[in-house]
Amino acid sequence: MKKRSFRRFLGEGIEGLLVSGASLLTWPVSKRWLKDWGSRRAERDRSWFGDQFVSEAKHVYTRAIDIRAPAGFVWPWLVQFGFGRAGFYSYELLERLVGIPVTNVESIQPAMQNLAVGDKVFLHPKAPGIPVASVEPNRRLCFGDPEGAKSTESGNDPARSWSMYLEPNPHRGCRLILRGVEARKQETWWRRVLGSLEQSIDFVMEQRMLRTVKRLAEQA
Repeated sequence: MKKRSFRRFLGEGIEGLLVSGASLLTWPVSKRWLKDWGSRRAERDRSWFGDQFVSEAKHVYTRAIDIRAPAGFVWPWLVQFGFGRAGFYSYELLERLVGIPVTNVESIQPAMQNLAVGDKVFLHPKAPGIPVASVEPNRRLCFGDPEGAKSTESGNDPARSWSMYLEPNPHRGCRLILRGVEARKQETWWRRVLGSLEQSIDFVMEQRMLRTVKRLAEQA
């Protein structure tokens, strides 16, 4: 099992601290561009399969990256995503600083290649897993819980879906697209502040994830 080198672990950790600070300080202005980092208008405007798992969507974002490798080279990295699996392909140092003892794996693990609808993938050792809602090899991996939409009126966490898609690139390789959707909920100033903080952190971690998957797939 190949792990991230200490040099990369430290270098990317420092990068993550700098990107996090810049993102948090500028988010009221920069979110207009960073919310849909790397995506194309057609990808943002399109209705994606995982969108259906959230009713009355309020916050939607789409992030994407070009990968110079076929979808079949990218998929094995996506399907082994998660805590206790191959990790999150993001800033490992930052994840550990917030209490997630994750180790990002930089090799394909055959034992982690099986994932089915209903399975749960964990993001934190003390948090409930997120259910797998749809799996189509080399095409999409969607996480979501349609039943969660019923909890929005009670003040609980809103229903969300988070999905990864692989689309052909007309030039070469494929596009890796992340799509996040959050249900409507009652807005308060405090929730708006927390929402902005969460959205900023999502951007920081997800852009690194996209870039890492690109690197791993292209060098395979």
